[in-house]
Amino acid sequence: MTTKFILNFVTLASLSAMTIFNAQANNHFGQAWRTMPSASSDQVRVVYYRPVDATGPSPANIYVDGEFQTSLLAGGYSVFCLKPGIHSLGSFTNDAPTYQGKHQQPWSDNLAAGKTYYIRASLDDSGRPLVSSAAEAQQQLVGTRKQSHLLSRASAVIACQQGTTQSYDNYEFSSDLLFNFGSANSDDISQDGRTAIHQFVTTLQAKSNMAARIIVTGFTDPIGEENNNMKLGQRRADAIKKLLVNNGIADANIFSQSMGESRVSTVCQGSRKEQISCYASERRVIISVENK
Repeated sequence: MTTKFILNFVTLASLSAMTIFNAQANNHFGQAWRTMPSASSDQVRVVYYRPVDATGPSPANIYVDGEFQTSLLAGGYSVFCLKPGIHSLGSFTNDAPTYQGKHQQPWSDNLAAGKTYYIRASLDDSGRPLVSSAAEAQQQLVGTRKQSHLLSRASAVIACQQGTTQSYDNYEFSSDLLFNFGSANSDDISQDGRTAIHQFVTTLQAKSNMAARIIVTGFTDPIGEENNNMKLGQRRADAIKKLLVNNGIADANIFSQSMGESRVSTVCQGSRKEQISCYASERRVIISVENK
């Protein structure tokens, strides 16, 4: 679940400076990605996804045992469950009108009970499932939303059992609120930013969630060198982690990471000043809090 974290700032400018997970749902997408670290012991869970940067004009049609599951756009994911055993999985683009995914199932495997398989949609028309590790997938799934505009036709898909998974609530903060442009020093965090983090911690206290596992992820715009942006995102995540610790959250409960510019979904042109303004929504820090 994604929460909008609104502060009672004095000016409207302060209010507008803070953006909390501002990806908007439309007719194609549903809820934002929520981490699911465990599956039911007698089921197989499959997370098929297409990262936000896996752009292209064609949807990736996902097939399960030769039957249509969904069609993934960039930034979409689909979660479904199967009975343990041998299943074929594949994704195909540009396969209409023959829909080779229904007729060609070259990739199959014995899927084990109690496991969650994270599979990135392939876009090369091979159909090959690109299996990702849980850690890699969690990073690539940040910012994605559930693909919800089509109904599954796959008869092998069964209802996922509830009550065995944990998830994260995501809180997004604009880096322009938290830091000066290009800055990542904890001493440079603005007063509005400090107020935002303090109120965030107060919310956790009210929910009795101070001992929850927390992941702080820094994102940057693409202005500058990619390697430098990755380091900038990490420094910003580390600075927010330090501020969370200073507000009473245990250091051991917080993990910080950077996505740099790898999740940029906006294309901006013009002068440097125009690009800085255009890319404002890409500069952000997401704090993910595990539900208990």
